[in-house]
Amino acid sequence: MGELLLRGRIGRVATLWQGEDGQAFPFITPLAYVYRPQQHDIVYHTNIAGRLRANTEQGQPATFETSEIGGLLPSNSPFELSVQYRSVIVFGGARLIADLNERRLALTELSERCFPGLRVGHEMRPITEDDLKRTSVYSLHIERWSGKENWKEQTAQEEEWAALAPHLLHPWMLDERHDC
Repeated sequence: MGELLLRGRIGRVATLWQGEDGQAFPFITPLAYVYRPQQHDIVYHTNIAGRLRANTEQGQPATFETSEIGGLLPSNSPFELSVQYRSVIVFGGARLIADLNERRLALTELSERCFPGLRVGHEMRPITEDDLKRTSVYSLHIERWSGKENWKEQTAQEEEWAALAPHLLHPWMLDERHDC
């Protein structure tokens, strides 16, 4: 699971908004992230104000997901149609990083991880105090995680129905078109 978190760059954070009437609404935000194995956390950032920040400030648990998608797996049975994927779901508590130096370091790690070869203070300008004032930076501490994988080359076919032509049995890439 850690390897997938290290490879990924885009994930989704799920938070919960608890309204004054007690009703809860889940909220999902796609974003860039960095997994820090030493701290056992996920770091991400958003605007200084917004739903993700408001939800985080309520102190509700958070969930994070990242995945790799391969191809679509064709079958002669609608029940057996499938997709190649690997995914990790992280459960934990998110917090706003308040310390300016910790925020700067987290943003540096995030920037350099998402854009390999671009270093803060070299190819990119340094992170300024103004940048830090305009950005909410979060650490989601990993309390537990779960992973799942389906990366087979073919899915099941029904014997009671005509077999698919051999050229249709390989995984179909998402941008690939097939005329049967």
